[in-house]
Amino acid sequence: MNTHKILKLIKYLKLSLLIPFAFLLLLHFVIKDRGYYLAMLFNVTPIPILIGIGLIISLLLITEKKWLKVSVLTTLFLAIHWIFSYYGFANVPVSSDNNHILFWNIDNRKFIPRDVIKEKISTYNPEIIAFLETKNLSLNETEYLSEEFPQYSFKSLEGYFVIGIKGDIEFIEYTKLKTITRYNLLKVKINNQIKTILIVDIGVIRHYNRWQDLENILDYGLRNKVDLIVGDFNTPYESMHFKGFKNHYKSFHDVSEGFTATWPKGIPLLELDQIWVDQNIEAISLKKFFYKEFSNHDMLIGSFKFKNDAIKP
Repeated sequence: MNTHKILKLIKYLKLSLLIPFAFLLLLHFVIKDRGYYLAMLFNVTPIPILIGIGLIISLLLITEKKWLKVSVLTTLFLAIHWIFSYYGFANVPVSSDNNHILFWNIDNRKFIPRDVIKEKISTYNPEIIAFLETKNLSLNETEYLSEEFPQYSFKSLEGYFVIGIKGDIEFIEYTKLKTITRYNLLKVKINNQIKTILIVDIGVIRHYNRWQDLENILDYGLRNKVDLIVGDFNTPYESMHFKGFKNHYKSFHDVSEGFTATWPKGIPLLELDQIWVDQNIEAISLKKFFYKEFSNHDMLIGSFKFKNDAIKP
């Protein structure tokens, strides 16, 4: 094979990279996670990964002006879409007139960062505190929370959750699906009003479609007239299987400050940890904090207001 044929083969191999790239774009924007294997590919190729792939292909096609232009423009579109769809530019100041929720998947750590929790409670004064994946959390930590913050009713829940309510916990119902998905329904009294909260941890099992659990959780939430759903859904926000949620609840995605992604380890890739509220709650802002030595999930602090409430006393 002469040099000319080798160069021509290399050219066609480079151009052929546009085919799988085009498929990944089609997957993300049109096909989405419609099946188990499509979902796997969908989840491992979020927009930042697609941008990286686009940049690599552009470098490989630098001598092919026509296709280089196509690749660069496509990558530029992805970057613009990512910034304006997955980055919040607002910076809402903390207000005592708003309600707050502190939510964190602590990733089965034995200890919580006490100084961090104390500082966040002092700053935001949240009415709701929720920790997920507390299986390995030391009993000393839950005792510390109750002693250090007596204004809260703290309780360890089945399914490895810890909940703290500035008020009273009046009812708890635990559910574990056939998978490892778990959730707790709580009726709590906040500001002398009864509110219903659903705290969720959707598990991951090979060859199992997680959206079946999403459907069960949504149906359960609607039947129990849940005001607020919070948890690790292990499913990215852009999944087609959140369509039902979007019809009945509002996500804090649209009021997020900074990148909306919450996992992994501070890299803005997937928005797995989410807060959803019904029409009687106004979502105001969502701040995220990352502490790599304590969890590979961001801590979320959501600011909201009960629409039928007066200004908090």
